Amino acid sequence: MDFRLVLIELAEKIGLLATAGLVTVLVGPLRGRLLGVGRPRDRVVAVIFGVALSMWGAKLGQVWLGYHVNTRAIGVLIAAILGGSRAGATAGLLAGLFYVFRVEPDAGLWGVLSSVLDGLLAGLVVERRPEAFVGWRALPTALSVQVAEGILVLSAQLIVGSPNQNLQAWPAIFVQALGSAAGLTLFVMVARLVLSREEAAVQLVEARAAADALALSALRSRLEPHFLFNALNTLRASIRKDPERARALVDNLADLYRYLLNHPEDARLTEEVEHACSYLAIEEARFEPGRLEISLHVDEEAGGAEVPALLLQPLVENAVKHGVAAHDGPGKVVVRAQRVDQTLRIEVENHHQGRHLGTPPRGNGIALATLRERLAKRFGDRASLELRPLPDGMCACVEIPWLAKAELDTIGRPTKKLGGRE
Repeated sequence: MDFRLVLIELAEKIGLLATAGLVTVLVGPLRGRLLGVGRPRDRVVAVIFGVALSMWGAKLGQVWLGYHVNTRAIGVLIAAILGGSRAGATAGLLAGLFYVFRVEPDAGLWGVLSSVLDGLLAGLVVERRPEAFVGWRALPTALSVQVAEGILVLSAQLIVGSPNQNLQAWPAIFVQALGSAAGLTLFVMVARLVLSREEAAVQLVEARAAADALALSALRSRLEPHFLFNALNTLRASIRKDPERARALVDNLADLYRYLLNHPEDARLTEEVEHACSYLAIEEARFEPGRLEISLHVDEEAGGAEVPALLLQPLVENAVKHGVAAHDGPGKVVVRAQRVDQTLRIEVENHHQGRHLGTPPRGNGIALATLRERLAKRFGDRASLELRPLPDGMCACVEIPWLAKAELDTIGRPTKKLGGRE
C-alpha cells in the first residue's frame, strides 16, 4: 500500500479522537478520572472505554511493508492515563487478545505482550509524573513509551530465540507509533481544552456571585449604624407623646432588619416594596407631620416579578436623603412599577418644595453606583438605571428583564400600605 494512503488513513482515524475527547468530558466517571477526583471503581469504565477505542483502532488498520499499521495503542494509552498502570495493563491485555484473535492472528503472543507493555509503561509514567501527559508533552511521552515497549519486546524475542519478522518493516512501525502518539495528544488537548473552558466559566460565575454578595453586604452596612441611631432617637421621643406611633415604629424597625438579615438572593417585588415601606415609615416619623408623603403605584402583575434583593432600598434612601430631607418644604416619594413588554420598569420619584438646606451629605451616588454594578453583573446590558430630572425633583428609573412567577395567585401577602396613603 502506498505510504501516502497510510498517512491519510491514520489522519482520518486520529481526527475522530477529538470526539472521543468530548465523550470523556461528558461521561461522569471518565471526567472524574481525567480531573484526578474519580472513585477507584471508575477505573473499570476507563478500561472499557480504552478497550473499545483499541478495538476500533485495530479493525481499521492498513497493511504497509508487510506490517499491519493500526492505532490500537491509543485506546490502551488512554486507559492508562485515566486509570493508572493496572487499568492500562488490563486494557492492553484485552485489546491485545482481541487484536490477535479477531484481526491479526500472525501477531501471536507478541501482539498481546506489546499492548500490555504499552498500558503498563504509560500507567507507571502517569502515576509518577502525571504532568508528562499534559498538553504537547503527551506527544514525546507517548512516543517514548512505545519505543520502550518495542525495545522490550525485541529483547524478549532475542532471549527466547524467536525471529522477528518486523525488523524490515521499521518505517511502518515508526509511523504507527507516531500516529498513536499524535492521536493521544489530540485526545488529551481536546479534553483539557473543554475542561479549562468549563472551569473558567465556573470561576467567572463564582466571582460574580462573590461580588454581588459583597455589594449586598455593603448595602446592609450602610443602613445599620447611623440609621439605627436616628430611628432609636425617634422612637424614644415618641414613647411618651404617642405610644401607638411608637409601637408602629418598633414593628417597622423589626420588619426592616428582619428582611436585611434574612432576605433571599431574589425576592418578589411585593416583598421589596414592603421593605421600602418599613424604611419610609421610620423616615416619615423623623420629620414633622405632613413633611413626607409616600405614594405607591405597583401593578398587580408587576408585584409578582422576581427582582434582585435590596433593589428598592438604595432608590428610596436616595430619594429621601438627597431629595426631601435636603429641602425645608414638604416632599413626596412616589414608587411606581409596571410591566412593559418583557421588561419590568421601576421608578422612584422624589418631589420637594422649599429652599435647599445646603450641600448634600457625603456619599451621594455611592449606593446608586453599587446598584448599577449589581445589575450589570446580573443582567449585562439588558438592565439599566437612569436618573431623570423633574421640575421639582428627580426620578430614578430601573429596567430589568421580566422574571415573573408562572402563577400570580401565589404571590403571597399583599403590599403593606402606609396608613391613609395611596
